[in-house]
Amino acid sequence: MKTFAISEFKVERDSNRCIRCKVCVNQCTYDTHFYDEETDSVCSREEKCVNCMRCVSFCPTSAITIRKNPNANRDNGNWTMGVIRDLKRQGESGAVILTGMGCDKPDLTYWDHLLLNASQVTNPSIDPLREPMEIRTYLGSKPDRMDIKIKNGEVEIETQLTPQLRLDTPVMFSAMSYGAISLNVHESLARAATECGTYWNTGEGGLEKSLYKYGSNTIVQVASGRFGVNSDYLDAGAAVEIKIGQGAKPGIGGHLEGDLQCLVLRLDQF
Repeated sequence: MKTFAISEFKVERDSNRCIRCKVCVNQCTYDTHFYDEETDSVCSREEKCVNCMRCVSFCPTSAITIRKNPNANRDNGNWTMGVIRDLKRQGESGAVILTGMGCDKPDLTYWDHLLLNASQVTNPSIDPLREPMEIRTYLGSKPDRMDIKIKNGEVEIETQLTPQLRLDTPVMFSAMSYGAISLNVHESLARAATECGTYWNTGEGGLEKSLYKYGSNTIVQVASGRFGVNSDYLDAGAAVEIKIGQGAKPGIGGHLEGDLQCLVLRLDQF
């Protein structure tokens, strides 16, 4: 398919050195190189090249050179060449650019760069060396005001409060279903949440009965598919999460990619 995304790299092949052995064609996982039978030559689709240098390393005659394309988009602070390229590719294909081995952008996506500084949430800030400070928090609906009364020297709350989830550690495990991971992972999350004083989420895949004992630190999820949902499942958790949207899929939540939408449309015709 013709693309209007300017290639980031240029593939230069020395015709005097190339012996048309097709090693580059077989080694490239991005289908950058291909053999043209009509001209008896090896050609390149430069828009697919990611400069992994595999073809350069495996070429027996050192006939291939990968260079930065001087015609690539000019960078600026916001619209970098990578952003522009990905936007054009997503617009042309309707698919999402997926990257293996983590995020390929300079974003902080790992735990070591999280900073919890609770002293900054008060004014003036608390000095943790001289004043007591805690990170405990509660989840649940809270009223705008509370009515209290004093009886026999004791303060009693008259306002009816909704149940509250107490988090000794203000970090919760995101929902991951049994079908997406495994029983061992579910048990590890349940045990970790219990020991740390926080909560883990079953996701929409139900809950193994052997994990009911961790129910006081478990949030059970109910989604449109209602996988594994029954009365025992609902009673096993400390809270019930009703999922009305999802952001973990490729794309924008529950929106399907362009090629998947075509597949659904074809199936609907039968």
